[in-house]
Amino acid sequence: MRALLVLTATLLPAHLWAQPQTLIEWTFDTPGDTQGWVAANHINDLRAEGGALQGRIMDWDPFTRGPQFEIAASPWQRVDIRLKTDVGGDAELFWTNTTDSPYGGFSPGKETHFSVVGDGEWHEYQVFPFWHKEGKIILLRLDLPRPAEAEMGQKTFAVDWIRIVDLGTPTGRTTDATWDFSQALHGWSPSRGASVEATAEGMQCRNGDSADAFVMSPPLDCPLEAHLWASVEMKLDRGQAAYIRWVSSDHNGWFQAKIPVRADGQFHTYNIDLSSEKTWTGSAIALGLTPSNAPGATAVVRRLTLAEDPQGPPDVECTYVGLEDAITRAGNRMSLILRLSNRGGETAGDLQIADLQLPAGVSVAQEGDWRTLAPVEPFIDEDHRIFLQADEPVRGEARVVFSGRGAPAEPAAGPVVIEPGLNLPRADYVPEPRPAETDYEIGAFYFPGWSTADRWAPIRRVAPERKPVLGWYDEANPECADWQIKWAVEHGISFFMVDWYWSAGSRHLEHWLHDAYMNARYRKYLKWCVMWANHNAPDTHSEEDQREVTRYWIDNYFGMDEYYRIDDRPVVMIWSPGNMRRDMGGTEGAKRLLDISQEMAKAAGYKGITFIAMGDPLDPKPLQVLKDEGYEMTSQYHYMEHMGLAEDPRHYPFELVARTSYDWWTKRLEANVLPSLLNMATGWDDRPWHGDRGIVVYGRTVPLFRKICEDARRFADENEIKILGLAPLNEWGEGSYLEPCKEFGFEMYETLRDVFCREPAEGWPPNIAPADVGLGPYDLPEVRRELRTAWDFSDGMQGWGALMGVTGLRVEEGALHFTTTSRDPAVGVSLSRVAADQFPYVIVRMRVENLQKDDQAQLFWAGVTSPISEVNSVRFDLVNDGQYHTYVLPVGDNPRWRGRLQSLRFDPCGAEGVRVSIEQVRLSETAQ
Repeated sequence: MRALLVLTATLLPAHLWAQPQTLIEWTFDTPGDTQGWVAANHINDLRAEGGALQGRIMDWDPFTRGPQFEIAASPWQRVDIRLKTDVGGDAELFWTNTTDSPYGGFSPGKETHFSVVGDGEWHEYQVFPFWHKEGKIILLRLDLPRPAEAEMGQKTFAVDWIRIVDLGTPTGRTTDATWDFSQALHGWSPSRGASVEATAEGMQCRNGDSADAFVMSPPLDCPLEAHLWASVEMKLDRGQAAYIRWVSSDHNGWFQAKIPVRADGQFHTYNIDLSSEKTWTGSAIALGLTPSNAPGATAVVRRLTLAEDPQGPPDVECTYVGLEDAITRAGNRMSLILRLSNRGGETAGDLQIADLQLPAGVSVAQEGDWRTLAPVEPFIDEDHRIFLQADEPVRGEARVVFSGRGAPAEPAAGPVVIEPGLNLPRADYVPEPRPAETDYEIGAFYFPGWSTADRWAPIRRVAPERKPVLGWYDEANPECADWQIKWAVEHGISFFMVDWYWSAGSRHLEHWLHDAYMNARYRKYLKWCVMWANHNAPDTHSEEDQREVTRYWIDNYFGMDEYYRIDDRPVVMIWSPGNMRRDMGGTEGAKRLLDISQEMAKAAGYKGITFIAMGDPLDPKPLQVLKDEGYEMTSQYHYMEHMGLAEDPRHYPFELVARTSYDWWTKRLEANVLPSLLNMATGWDDRPWHGDRGIVVYGRTVPLFRKICEDARRFADENEIKILGLAPLNEWGEGSYLEPCKEFGFEMYETLRDVFCREPAEGWPPNIAPADVGLGPYDLPEVRRELRTAWDFSDGMQGWGALMGVTGLRVEEGALHFTTTSRDPAVGVSLSRVAADQFPYVIVRMRVENLQKDDQAQLFWAGVTSPISEVNSVRFDLVNDGQYHTYVLPVGDNPRWRGRLQSLRFDPCGAEGVRVSIEQVRLSETAQ
């Protein structure tokens, strides 16, 4: 996400600049002359009057567009605006060098946000767009804050003047990448309501009332790819995240990366790996730091450094304390996990458990030294297990005190919940479901992504509290599916909306549907429908492909008794109507696709198909487009809205989601174009997938989910709605989940049942785990990271596996063989923290057959702190003659080939139907 910024006049020291020069200005001094500015959207009565451009704000997206001009773009240009309005909030300045786009030349990503005061008084705003990569600027657009629903048409604005000011080229730009603020402020200045003060400890920063207050460097010329880590030593009193910000000579605008922080009043060194940031290239023109995302926070920044490696002494945090199993019964052996993470720059090598306090009735049940911890390397999570015993149920807390260099300063604690034993007889199979009675049809999105240990590995590492009651299970197992069916229907869920993948005939992630559900003993209890996740590459869909995919649905799915229907028509949900529109040249083409499917379904004896579009806009205009294309309803996968209430839109409380859900459903209903399958939120925290870069909606609790359910039932009853939707049950990586797990047990499901279902006279069926009836465990083994740097496939696949878009993976005659089934095929292997700097080359010996045109292969890598990304890769041209060739990849030339490597991903080509054979992959010290 692009970082957004307004700079005050004091931000950049005056001595660095020549005399500012106004390049162009609009003053609106002549009555009736708007000087080419027009009311482009949701603005009425635009006029030049009283020396200002004035108008009335009529709806949710108000903006005015200026006349065409031309100036050469520079990073050191500023747009000054004198404005008054009685609606405050987020405003945007769009800019462009073209008139050629669907939005009259403007496009997302070419805008700078700034906060507007809505007190009806004049204020001056100085906006630095950093638009230098445009080359020239020819148009501006001013987007004003959005009024509340009840105030539409009542709010006004006036613009006294708009000026584009050139500050010239700054002198004295530093290439230094280290600032010691205990010595001086070094030209760093405050912005957006921040204040700074030099103290003996460092630069003291106060946020004031803004969650987005920050400090900014003087102008820089610092090479970024030579410094892939940012290190900040500071202490703060509140907040959960900081942000490092940068402007690159290679890119327009500001960018940012999030840094988790500890608001404990102690100095910590926070290191963040920026090697996967595609905009961390070129030279830094400027840096910024938001020390805390909390209004009113005070931070002291002692030191900020850009470096090749993480900095500072070991700094260990105990990120998790808890029992390992999702449900623990009294009388059984159990283990307590302590998850340790070191964010410092050095290994913590002498850690000890100084004290362990357990609830009454729980004791340590292991001999030997359980107090000494293994060394914790920088950014390597380590688990320490202590075996416990308890003969009776317990609800309490484990409390741990650590000692050693870099040990946590404060004790770590976590819940210890030991449930009563059920003493149930052993079952031969999953007990028969007893579906709950309800007046509602509740459908839940289901993501089929959990058939390998590799998929579970990030969840196990980052969020052990998410461990399902089924364990780290193989989703292709029909017995696991029967447990899922039993638990779902016993708590009021009647159908799953299953993520389903098709691209030009290539399908994947079918294991749950085809292997588990299709073979489940109890599938008759739970209906399902396709949610076509058409994340298709451009120009990969056509009318013929629509016929093929529809034929597949008709031949394989629609005839099932369990296939979900609305008005006796099979339901198909489509993730991206826009992708269909893109490939078919617009709405008329997209409509032809759905018409083809309708005709085929009717010819096959069905009444038609109920198409539901994913994406649930509030604006009637895009809804009308969807209706014109043939959709009869809309829905959304996640409700993550906060209606502008979040102080930090990348890190905010789930309470805002719960508070705003009812209002959002109401606004959506008022659009009155298409009905909506409303979405009951199940959370979001995607750190297992994206690490610190993820969006975190924290503080999800059972009472907050109950509020969402109660509001949904109230809304449904008020509007005579009987079909409701749940956000995903099992997006464990994205943090959207309701299925029984360690964090909540069965409580989320029980909440759903309590709100929507009628309790039978004999009471609810007991919620039981597989182990309670002698079944399971279903855990896949943990990923075994290979202690190897070369693979010759002489004794099997040697850890390599299919990631996507391949079929027929096998080893024959000393080579790994497979056929690609998509334009984005990939295989991969996990590594055991290989030191990248020891191996500046990767050697690949392979052949490709049936490749229809010249193509490239691509090797990606992931480090301990840097995920797979485009910048962490190297491409090479393929020799397209069907023979084996040896390719030498100089990966060491890429500055991001560094640190400890965790995995490789290899994309052998960009076409489907290609036969690939790989005889050898090896990391090498030389090019031989």
